Amino acid sequence: MGDMRVKYSVIVPTYNREPLLAEALRSVQAALPDCSEVIVVNDGTDFERPTCDLIEKLGAVAVKTKGGLGAGAARNIGADCARGQWLLFLDDDDLIAARYWQAVAHYIDAYFQSTDLAYGFCRANPQSDRRAMQHAAAAQTVFHIQPQVGSSLRSKIAGLGLGFWVSKTLYQKVGGINPELRTNEDTDFCLKLLGAGAHCHNTPSQGAVIFQGDHGRAAASSTTKRYGPRQRARYFKHILDSHAEILATDSKTQSWLWKRYLKMEARAGGMQGYQSLRKAAGLAAGRKRLLAAYWAVWRVLAKLDRR
Repeated sequence: MGDMRVKYSVIVPTYNREPLLAEALRSVQAALPDCSEVIVVNDGTDFERPTCDLIEKLGAVAVKTKGGLGAGAARNIGADCARGQWLLFLDDDDLIAARYWQAVAHYIDAYFQSTDLAYGFCRANPQSDRRAMQHAAAAQTVFHIQPQVGSSLRSKIAGLGLGFWVSKTLYQKVGGINPELRTNEDTDFCLKLLGAGAHCHNTPSQGAVIFQGDHGRAAASSTTKRYGPRQRARYFKHILDSHAEILATDSKTQSWLWKRYLKMEARAGGMQGYQSLRKAAGLAAGRKRLLAAYWAVWRVLAKLDRR
């Protein structure tokens, strides 16, 4: 990792999850390719001594933010600090499978230049037990990476925790991740990549072990759970408005995002979702009716939940 010819930069944003971060960093060791560096972006309180010692032992770099900027901003800070031509992302409560990033590096070395507009991700292995996660991450999986074929935008959208990798050239071309979006910033980011003409690649194998259990009192809760339906609805509306042109080329993905937006608006109460749908340009009348019915169903369900 100390090689000056760094080609790959692993970026791990973290927020007050030191016990989980330690496990994530240990998983990195078994997956790290040659000519790489690890950047831990601390968006929370100062690390305790054991965490600092582990980061030093691994030869990683720790970067401290002002605190509470959010995962998107933390990733951008990590990308700004990165010396590598390719950025690899891992969430602090997840694990990366052994040899996954090595396989990604072999694929990149074989097919890409540093200026290529390419990104990729893998399938998730969701687990609720930390010990089971470690066993899953240690499994000797063979990873086959391939271009993502087909015209569906949705198949080319993935969470940044899914073994996500992207050329730094492409990352900078689209201006990085929108730090104002505290949830679903990954959806917005992928649409920006595709709008810039990027080529998507995927790994059918499970390269990322995703934690879906209870984080407990000692660790920060899920980012998604910290934001209510009204705020999340605003984020979805921003995505719909910002990427209207490319979404118009794929009605299924467009409808998928409209449904996510309308569901959040229905849960928040009020008529904003329905009013936005009525004013929406580029939606056929038949699709508007179907989406209006979807919103109405979720509005009834939300009212029942509030009783």
